[in-house]
Amino acid sequence: MLYLASFVPPGQPVRPNTAIEHVVVIMKENHAFDNYFGTFPGAAGIPPNVSLPDGGGAYIAPHWIASNSTDDLPHSRPAMLEAWNNGSNDRFAVVAAQWGPGPAFESMGHYDERQLPYYWELARKFTLADHYFQSMLGPTDPNRFFSFAGTNAGLETNFIQFSKFDGLTIFDQLQAKGVSWRYYHVPSSFHAPLPMYFRTLSSNPEAARGMVPLDRLLTDVQGGDLAQVTYIDPSDSSTISEHPAQNVSLGESWTKTVVDAIVSSAQWSTTAILLTMDESGGYYDHLSPPQVDEWGYGFRVPMLVISPFAKRGWIDSEVMDHTSILKLIADNWGLPYLTQREALSGRLMDAFVFSPAAAVSTSPMTTMTSRLQSGQRAEHQDSAGNLWSVEPSVARAHGPIPERRLSRLGHPEFPLPSHP
Repeated sequence: MLYLASFVPPGQPVRPNTAIEHVVVIMKENHAFDNYFGTFPGAAGIPPNVSLPDGGGAYIAPHWIASNSTDDLPHSRPAMLEAWNNGSNDRFAVVAAQWGPGPAFESMGHYDERQLPYYWELARKFTLADHYFQSMLGPTDPNRFFSFAGTNAGLETNFIQFSKFDGLTIFDQLQAKGVSWRYYHVPSSFHAPLPMYFRTLSSNPEAARGMVPLDRLLTDVQGGDLAQVTYIDPSDSSTISEHPAQNVSLGESWTKTVVDAIVSSAQWSTTAILLTMDESGGYYDHLSPPQVDEWGYGFRVPMLVISPFAKRGWIDSEVMDHTSILKLIADNWGLPYLTQREALSGRLMDAFVFSPAAAVSTSPMTTMTSRLQSGQRAEHQDSAGNLWSVEPSVARAHGPIPERRLSRLGHPEFPLPSHP
């Protein structure tokens, strides 16, 4: 089967609004923020004197994992809702104990620089976001949907083989705008690349050519053939995705190879790499996620911003989720926001420092964000013509995370969910 190196619409490349000419999204698998960076200096990590019940009368405290892997842990939507426990975040071990005493103990564990030296080095050199959340309480596929469609399209599980979804994706927008893109994935005999479950892409032969096997990645990078927007999805790999029970050090080594190749390429000087996890995998994270709609946010996951323009040695505590990736791409190339969730999301753009000549131009959403930060109500019209009202959040200085409420004008306010 023949693949295009990337989907590149005809004509000259569309110029971005900033000095970032290439965005590379690397989304790996199933680790909470506290599981990877819970003891990173200066980050909002594991608090002292914590222990959680295991459901059998004992308590388990957070501890270092003296290994490079653990068992897989429960991480379905029902499992995460139970672990969340209406915001208490205190039933991780109880949920994991359903799979045995070993998983219960492992769910409270964390790695550190001994297993993940490269990730910790990146965090020291660039930007680490410590209030970045998976988009919903749930597993891989619906969270990845949020990262390229701004919604889970109603999906709660990973069972998508016979499904089709409506709505636009970032790839539809990029194609229409003339911005080149690529989605690298591990070919599977069980399912298609995730974006291809959206009808707008599966029915478009040209767009389908943007789906490229992962084993082409290094060849393309080393050959100077980097699309303007690149998504890297290794979730179907049995060795390098970092999904438990894989060896996290082996997965980190693969990531290092990819990042080092980009850093060594001619495109590095204009590139932003966003390295994150799709979801938390059932591991303990102490920070209760704010609930902005019926789906989430879910638990925190790591987000590293790696770029010549990234703030150095910076810990970014703005509240964000996977739709913040979409917002960065949209702001950089002047695209409308796909969904109200994207419109509400925090700005990854604030992790960068540009010269005045390269600064992002003021957009309606920039004005909206400014109004919210000053305590004023703001309105936003999405790409479908719907008018939305966003209520300001309470200013936070390393205190409790506020809940933002979003409403559509002329319709009842979206309620914050209440799960039994």
